[in-house]
Amino acid sequence: MHTAFHGSYMKTRKLANRGWYSCALGVGFLYAALFLLVPAAQAAGPYITEIKVTGNRQVSSDKVLRVIRIAPGSLYEANKFQEALKRLFATKQFQFVQAYREDTTSPDSVRVVVRVEEYPKVDEIKYAGNRHVDEDDLKEVIIVTNGTFVRPAILDKDKDAISDLYKEKGYYRVSVIDSFTTDTETRNRVLLYVIEEGQKVSVKHIDFIGIQALDSEQLRGVMKSRTDSWLRGADFKPKELEQDKANILILYRSWGFLDAKITDTDLVFSDDGKDLDLYLTIVEGTQYTVGNVTWGGNELFPGAMIQGMVTMGDGDVFDDTEFAMIQGNISSLYADKGYIYATVSPLKTINKDVIDLKFDITEGQPAHIREINITGNSKTYEEVIRRQLVISPGDVFLRARLIRSLREVFNLGFFAGPPQVIPGRPNENGDIDITLRVEEKPAGQFRLGAGFSQLNRVSGFIGVQEPNFLGRGMRIGFDWEFSRFRQNINVSLTEPWFMGTPTEVSVNVYNRQQNAVRQQFFSDRRTGVGLRVGRPFPWFDYTTIFTRYTLERVDLSDFSPDYFGTLLLMPWPQTTSAIGITLMRNSTDNPFHPTTGTKTILNARWTGGVLGGSINFQKYEVDFAWYEPLFWRFVLEISNQFGIMDGYQSPIQVPDYEKYRLGGNRRWGLRGYDFFEVVPRGNRQFVGGRFMQISTLQVTFPISDPTVYGLFFAEGGNTWNSFQQATLFDLRKGVGMGIRIELPMLGTVGLDYGYGIDRVGGPAWEPHITFGGTF
Repeated sequence: MHTAFHGSYMKTRKLANRGWYSCALGVGFLYAALFLLVPAAQAAGPYITEIKVTGNRQVSSDKVLRVIRIAPGSLYEANKFQEALKRLFATKQFQFVQAYREDTTSPDSVRVVVRVEEYPKVDEIKYAGNRHVDEDDLKEVIIVTNGTFVRPAILDKDKDAISDLYKEKGYYRVSVIDSFTTDTETRNRVLLYVIEEGQKVSVKHIDFIGIQALDSEQLRGVMKSRTDSWLRGADFKPKELEQDKANILILYRSWGFLDAKITDTDLVFSDDGKDLDLYLTIVEGTQYTVGNVTWGGNELFPGAMIQGMVTMGDGDVFDDTEFAMIQGNISSLYADKGYIYATVSPLKTINKDVIDLKFDITEGQPAHIREINITGNSKTYEEVIRRQLVISPGDVFLRARLIRSLREVFNLGFFAGPPQVIPGRPNENGDIDITLRVEEKPAGQFRLGAGFSQLNRVSGFIGVQEPNFLGRGMRIGFDWEFSRFRQNINVSLTEPWFMGTPTEVSVNVYNRQQNAVRQQFFSDRRTGVGLRVGRPFPWFDYTTIFTRYTLERVDLSDFSPDYFGTLLLMPWPQTTSAIGITLMRNSTDNPFHPTTGTKTILNARWTGGVLGGSINFQKYEVDFAWYEPLFWRFVLEISNQFGIMDGYQSPIQVPDYEKYRLGGNRRWGLRGYDFFEVVPRGNRQFVGGRFMQISTLQVTFPISDPTVYGLFFAEGGNTWNSFQQATLFDLRKGVGMGIRIELPMLGTVGLDYGYGIDRVGGPAWEPHITFGGTF
């Protein structure tokens, strides 16, 4: 920025001073008047008659004058124009600003000229030569937009950003040139980025110079950069290399080489520039071992408990990563008891190649929770969220209980993720406020359309499911499925907190009609009502106990000529009166796609007997699933299901339609097999077993998180006429793959393709299709 002030500014100031002295030597009786005139005389100077702006093309003169904030009629003061020019330059629209004065015909007035030179203003941005990168991707990384006054610094940043984008895609030798042109038709000022992409550069060889303690394979194992092979490409990416070098040093520090450093990175390109060899020069330095390990300041926890956190001892190789983990584990030990301000200060004392370690602990006082605020809940009532919390105002701040509270709120299914925790400032006692910010998501489902399944073929459906009715956490559902073979209507209502207590009360009324199909052998119509009451089970976390009563009318008809079992001898309809107890424990981390934890369901059901009705038998079932994360985002699920049923006096009391027949993807599914295909060996197809087992090993992974998931599975299952006849290793096996797609307002669409290895008639593939969510 250059500022010039020309004219007779200094000359005018001398004349003004001379006038002031003449007045001061006047007659005494005018002293009082002179005293009043002194300030005015001191401030007297030339007035500005006009401010003229020149050199501006895109920026209007009015805008320049608004930034200057000096108007004609004001006194001319050079320092004010200096500040005004600084403001003009700060708009980043001008590469040069200048102001100078011009004398007028009047000795007490001046004209000021403000001359500016604008940066180029861009009306349009274009790209040339970008064959492998979309314009949309380029626009995301640059700063310049239409209407921007372009400074050289911005152009340099944009060119660097475009180059970095290409380099991360493997085009290491990219070059970017900018130029300004004018569109001949629109007369727009166009900024053109000319890109010469060059060839992709592949890494052919990675080697290390100066290594002795660790070998090359160990170092390559922590690098993302890979060498080119027929199995995979190996594009060279500079940012990836920088992360690789950091990972190598972390690896060395975990082996005790705290002074290791990479002193040189050599890139050797092939003659055509397409390939490179990468050489890293490493100075390993000294390997350190652990000497004495001590700690102090712990009063809340005994030394033995602190020692349990220390996983390095005398003579061990010093692992810098493990050292930080020890510090974190001791801090977590205190945080879990509410001592969130406890500090663990590690101290390393180095004596040659031995490091003595000391952990100085300052425990402080436990923090208490003053208030818990909830934000973001536009639909859900605050009490619905608060009743899920296992922490309350006044409690000691326990991290484990806070994490548990976040899980319980998320498991309601109303929110996009666990609540975000925003801690407030602690008061003088260290007590804090907590704000939980939730993000609501559409949780209800309205389903209308058509579906397909192997059992019922094409079917229509109408469904409404609202898990957060009126924002009160109540669940309502209505489902109507209709097809040639099936007519199902189900209405349900669930109040999770009945009478203000953690008592869940659920009522459902249903009418289900399954017309005779090949696997069913008869038409089955059931009409019933169910009442379920549940409460958290004392003494066990994550556990709920339910009691359910069902009254059902069962009417079987249209028996197939192929059926000649005991059901033909029974008078229809029959009445079922049953009571059941379910104990359910769910410690998974996500109600939709668990990645860790377990889910266990123990179910007992007694039908008839003292409850009345015409059907008398008992049934006991166990369903267990265990989830464990694997590498990347793959999740392993191992599950087992067992079921056994018997009559009160005789097995004959168990009707055929209640027995276990496995296959398909419904309640007792076994993928790779048709519905109801798997029955005890030697039984006719319509006679199931009284004992069954299904074991599943499944790996799921996100394809487009959180809406599309893929899976691979291996299953084995069978059913037997009694527990005594069961051979748990005599399973019908199946393997396959599948996909799950979450559709807004519609629920889950699933497709599994299973290969039944032990099917009657030989192995074969079987598709399994599901449509819509479950209530």
